[in-house]
Amino acid sequence: MITKPQNLLRSLLLAPYLAWGVSLLFAYLVSGPAGNLYTSNAFFDALTGVTSFYVIGIVLWGVPYTILALGLLLWSIKKPVSIIFKVFIFSPFLLSILMVIEIVLISYWPLQTQSLGDATDVLSSLLVVVIPTFIYGYGLVGVGIVIYKAARRLIFIRIEGEAK
Repeated sequence: MITKPQNLLRSLLLAPYLAWGVSLLFAYLVSGPAGNLYTSNAFFDALTGVTSFYVIGIVLWGVPYTILALGLLLWSIKKPVSIIFKVFIFSPFLLSILMVIEIVLISYWPLQTQSLGDATDVLSSLLVVVIPTFIYGYGLVGVGIVIYKAARRLIFIRIEGEAK
């Protein structure tokens, strides 16, 4: 099956939702019944913590990412592959901007006078949100780049003008 690279790049916008579903399934399977004890493993415990953090994090990144994905999907119509690819690489940065806006709106709604301590709390919340956004975002972008390059190498996608 050969597809256009634009379609593959657009379909990769679903990767965070797919990763969330897999993480949710993993967290559900790990939590299991209370009587199900397992031998502690540092790697397994770290993986459980990371996936649980990602699963719970949808409360923060779900709405901004959906807005970003829909915006990128609509924006990418009739754009060349190279431009779409470059913009998609910067999508974690765009997502972090949307998440900062979300945190600020939630923190300062309804409008009222804030103390210096409240502002410090908001800044710490922003750091706790933005740093994992970059880590997860660029991790998923890296996986997307690998998938895109593998699809080109395996001739699952073909750019117009390339030899057949």
